[in-house]
Amino acid sequence: MSEISSYDTDISIPSLAQRRNQQANLLDQEPREAILKRALALAAQDHGGEVTTDITDCDGEQIPCLIGLKTPQFPGGVGVTVSRGGHVGFVYDAYGDAMQWGQRIAGEISANYNAIAVRMALMAMNLEVRVKEGKGKAGAKIIQLEGRV
Repeated sequence: MSEISSYDTDISIPSLAQRRNQQANLLDQEPREAILKRALALAAQDHGGEVTTDITDCDGEQIPCLIGLKTPQFPGGVGVTVSRGGHVGFVYDAYGDAMQWGQRIAGEISANYNAIAVRMALMAMNLEVRVKEGKGKAGAKIIQLEGRV
């Protein structure tokens, strides 16, 4: 029995609002789309996973999403969804996910997106940017950005 869960974010990409599945050039059209693609790739790299075009529930049924990420820890995957207003969210099957991998991976993708966006904004202001990554409580990923003139 699946238990479809969602993870909402403050990320907004209106240009993705009308898309319902991955296309060959998806996420390369505008900067926010490229940032989302990079955020997914970083999470995939961190967890030894892969960016996919679909995710599944515990019964093997496909869960509708724009693009997804599957990892060894969470093989069903976490998918990206976009509302009609362009708000980005994540969807996954939380059934049997006692370690909350779906929520953790969605949170990491969101944190990656925010870190990349802030880094790009600081660089656009001609600031020297340093990025430090580490692990916090319970192995949670921490990203620290520092901008200097």
